[in-house]
Amino acid sequence: MPATAENLRELHQLHQRAKALRDRLASAPKTLASRQAALDSRKAALEDARKALQDAKVQVKKREHLMQAQQGKIDDLKVKLNLVKKNEEYKAIQNQIANDKSSLGNLEDEILNGYSEIEAQSADVAKLEAEYKQFADDVAAFRDQVESQTGPQKTQLDELEKAVAEAEAIIPDDQRERYRRTIKQHGADAMAAVEVDFKTHTGACSGCYVTITTQTLSEVMRAESLSFCNTCGRILYLAEEDHQNTRRKSR
Repeated sequence: MPATAENLRELHQLHQRAKALRDRLASAPKTLASRQAALDSRKAALEDARKALQDAKVQVKKREHLMQAQQGKIDDLKVKLNLVKKNEEYKAIQNQIANDKSSLGNLEDEILNGYSEIEAQSADVAKLEAEYKQFADDVAAFRDQVESQTGPQKTQLDELEKAVAEAEAIIPDDQRERYRRTIKQHGADAMAAVEVDFKTHTGACSGCYVTITTQTLSEVMRAESLSFCNTCGRILYLAEEDHQNTRRKSR
């Protein structure tokens, strides 16, 4: 089977389709790992927010206990105040009660502020929990999608690789080694169509966009063997439209 433009074009398309599948198979686990890392980061942020909320609640409870102790101290001083007989001692106890009431007022303010902070932090935690759940569901759905698609994609890739191997039968034996080197160097882009300007009888490699020589263009149009771009080394074939024009002109 000769290496015609149609055959080379088909081989090129098979290489490109196989590469696209390999890229998807390689990128899906990386994307999943990236999303899982983002999920783990969100979980850590949620746990930090929960801990901060719990710490805030503990601090409020501590202040409430202090307030109860302070109130008990004030009550004791009031009882003692009714028992003292000396005026100086009476005034001293009154001053102590006034100071303790001031401290009690400060604790009450701190507790009220603490409850306000707890309310705000609770709202933030609830928001983070909802966002985390939604993101976790999205990651789980993407994981299921990747797992469900991996098997069929691998099967499809195996089929494409077999099709590539069969399509490579068009490569002349004496050019197979160079063909393999070109594929190794450029991968799925190892072949390039040649766009021909029939008015000037010139053509350019679509891989490197450099105009090819007249001799190379003639070789590409004859398609008796593989032709290579002198600039980038890609295997050349006529673009589909140019190939059809050439066939019409040859009739």
